[in-house]
Amino acid sequence: MSTTDPAPHRRPLRKRAAHLLRRGHLYFGLFLFPWAVLYGVTAFLFNHPTAFSDAPTATFGASALKGTPLEALPHPTAQAGEVVQALNEKQKPATPYKLVGEAKYAREFAFATVKAEGQTVNVLFDVKNGGGTVRANPAREKTEPERAPFATGSVPQPKGEQKGPREPRDGIKLADPLHERVKAAVPVVLARTGFPAGEVAVTSVPDVTFPVEADGRVWTASYNALTGTVTGAPADAEQGTELSARRFLTRLHLAHGYPGEANCKWLWALVVDVMALALCFWGLSGLVMWWQIKAARWPGLVVLLASAAAATALALSMWGALTGRA
Repeated sequence: MSTTDPAPHRRPLRKRAAHLLRRGHLYFGLFLFPWAVLYGVTAFLFNHPTAFSDAPTATFGASALKGTPLEALPHPTAQAGEVVQALNEKQKPATPYKLVGEAKYAREFAFATVKAEGQTVNVLFDVKNGGGTVRANPAREKTEPERAPFATGSVPQPKGEQKGPREPRDGIKLADPLHERVKAAVPVVLARTGFPAGEVAVTSVPDVTFPVEADGRVWTASYNALTGTVTGAPADAEQGTELSARRFLTRLHLAHGYPGEANCKWLWALVVDVMALALCFWGLSGLVMWWQIKAARWPGLVVLLASAAAATALALSMWGALTGRA
């Protein structure tokens, strides 16, 4: 009788791979649970602007418009007919213009702003269905910032002049400034990357910020090489922007892209990438786990096909709506 213990039974490779897949599916979900919830909450806030509002907000229905000119708006087609008639009367073309289809509003909403009692009230009207939303925000007093004693180059743009970069007038112009370096490098970069060359116009360069002591006071100066302007703000001035909880969450939802240095924004961008990969992994690993359950294959296939058809139809409809071709 042999005293040798039998070799331990090893599961087939297929089962071990499926086990690892299920565990990866599970642990990815547990690790990314906070971010999944955050994305869900912030997406809800974008979809429902009045939810958990950080300012007084009220919605109103069509009944609130009774007795006002908005109670019964003319149909867009009727308005279009009046426009075509007016064009014919004004221009008297040889062949009269003719309306050949239904008209529609290009947007669903009209907006109005009211300045009252130290606050700004924004009113949104739904021109298709009636009703809308009213939202009040505290009015922000516009105060002229304190001018630094060394500020220069802030020349008002002549009325009617096209907006855009201006050459320094009474500003500071350095030898070989940043925008000239950019202008000289662009043709070389285009040639090396296979793009056609042409006239180069540098539209923006980053400011250089630095502390300056003037009259015994420390200022934070900003120099823009493109315009030659030097501006400044007191170094002890209040920095940053006040954010309500709602605005903070919605800005988190929109935050993306890797900055040039490793900081909290870089880590947030990394989480966005991980979330994107995890969502793809969850979907693909879920398909594999579904296929392993033989009894669920055919019902699951029906659900998948229905989902694919619905998603395709909705995507095509949204494409038409967003491009104005609906």
